[in-house]
Amino acid sequence: MIIKHVDNKESNDKFIKAGLKAEKQMGHYLERAFAKAEDIFVLNDIRLKNNNETAQIDHLIIHTYGFIIIESKSVSTKVSVNKYGEWKRLYNNKETGMPSPIQQAKRQASFLEDFLQEKAMNVFRDSIINKTVGKPKFSNFKFDILVAISDTGIIERDNIELDEVLKADAIADKVLKIISNREKDLLKSLINPFTTTSNGLHVETERKIANLLLSLHHPVSKKIVEVATVQEKPITYNNAKKSSIEHICPKCNSKTLQVVFGRNYYFKCLDCGQNIPIKHTCNTPDCKPRTKKRKLQFFKICEKCGIDELFWENKP
Repeated sequence: MIIKHVDNKESNDKFIKAGLKAEKQMGHYLERAFAKAEDIFVLNDIRLKNNNETAQIDHLIIHTYGFIIIESKSVSTKVSVNKYGEWKRLYNNKETGMPSPIQQAKRQASFLEDFLQEKAMNVFRDSIINKTVGKPKFSNFKFDILVAISDTGIIERDNIELDEVLKADAIADKVLKIISNREKDLLKSLINPFTTTSNGLHVETERKIANLLLSLHHPVSKKIVEVATVQEKPITYNNAKKSSIEHICPKCNSKTLQVVFGRNYYFKCLDCGQNIPIKHTCNTPDCKPRTKKRKLQFFKICEKCGIDELFWENKP
């Protein structure tokens, strides 16, 4: 059942336009596969906020045994992944590094689990078991991830297992396989009748979760998308100053870096693969500046000193 379609957005930026096209393509495949499914709920292009965090989930599937997050990637040529999980894409006959969509989807899954635990516990029906051992936690359910590459793209896997990365037209079959495997896992766990593992989501609970997420969706303004793409110069917020500090890789002296996110933000050298911590300094030793991301730009923020400084901008 399709609960939400991809929002109708427009852009003058060719990269954003390609991304929107990839999302709509994936949405079409999911609609064709699950529009009539009574126990599978699909939300496309859902944007959620929790405290100071925002997560943009391209496609979310809610099923009896958990959740599947699908990250769409527009690829007209080739993407490759090496054994270290580092991604490159071919554009204009040149290979450049790119953030891992697998890690991106994992962060979205972690966000969604915390989000549901905080805002959706009342969707579970009262039962004798729930009253005895407590309502199940969302951590009892599986949050699987998939990455959908455009049909026209080529995936180069460097002889490694990469089951979660597929062409968009193969995703629906993979979703059904994941659901079947989760059902088998659940049946195995039920050998112990007093297991604390959830027995699965009732279809009405699935529906409540889907409707709750839909009600909490924060759409991106069409105007914001257009304004962000017609700028010839980088967008700078709050009149932020630009840092004069030059960032280079200490291992190979390369300036070809990109800020990525793991547990924290850090630099990744796209030439040698070195991970480089981001260490901000400030006016006094007890200041604790932090990194804040705004689109492709990264800022050093210190509320105590009133500093808002642009120190890096990733290339699209």
